[in-house]
Amino acid sequence: MVESFPLDARCDGEDCLRIVSIDEVDEDFFLNYLYSDKILHFFTIYDLKFERDKTKVWIALEDEEISGYIFEFDRRIVHTHGSVGSIEALMPCIDLEEYVFAIEPSHFSVVERFYRIVEPSDMESRGRVTNFLVLKVNHNTFRCVIKHSVKRLGIEDLDDIFRSFGGDWRGRVKREIERGFFYGAYEDGLLASIAACSEYIEDLAIIRGVYTVPSLRNRGFAISATSALVRELLDLGMEVILWVARDNLPARRVYEKIGFQDTGYRLLGFKAVKL
Repeated sequence: MVESFPLDARCDGEDCLRIVSIDEVDEDFFLNYLYSDKILHFFTIYDLKFERDKTKVWIALEDEEISGYIFEFDRRIVHTHGSVGSIEALMPCIDLEEYVFAIEPSHFSVVERFYRIVEPSDMESRGRVTNFLVLKVNHNTFRCVIKHSVKRLGIEDLDDIFRSFGGDWRGRVKREIERGFFYGAYEDGLLASIAACSEYIEDLAIIRGVYTVPSLRNRGFAISATSALVRELLDLGMEVILWVARDNLPARRVYEKIGFQDTGYRLLGFKAVKL
């Protein structure tokens, strides 16, 4: 029997699945679950800590143990984690007509019953779905490769960013610089490539912005900028992760060249509309 949310229960023999919002459980209990795998649950941890007003979480409890959860951020992004059965029970909790999904591969057939896939998260992907690999680097694997002039960028460098990447970047980059770490590689005074990290929790950071001026690609600028960024993060005692599309071979080569290694985690990313 399934009752109405938030006290949604699905029982099969002695097993019972109960759906609750994060406000109905001890938050430390949920955070302990998340911290058991910080790489997999990085964005949930970060957004609960620093973007709580934009974050919703629904949790599936089986015999009062967490079996899965759905995390919605900013009314536009959804992550799913846990058992297939728990995700099936949790899907009715999300109600918008369109989301960008990041899900575990085993959840794909469940999500497809509720949402129609429109396009991949990364346009370098072949097909409608981006297959993300999660890579990690630490002091033991890092190879610093800097062959260009690099510097940590500050607010005073916004004009350089504007000249190279356009006005649309200005507001976004200003926020990134204020919140985290931003490095640039230069060619004859022109900012050629940037690498950014504005999200980190304790000893784990994630790189989310590496871009190169199109006419200057394949010349090692991204390697130099990313190396400088990673070097500082490692010096601060962090390990560094990132998501990269499996089909984005140029990006993968950049990261692998400086020592990023595959963690084995796989996630699927796509935009989808409600059926």
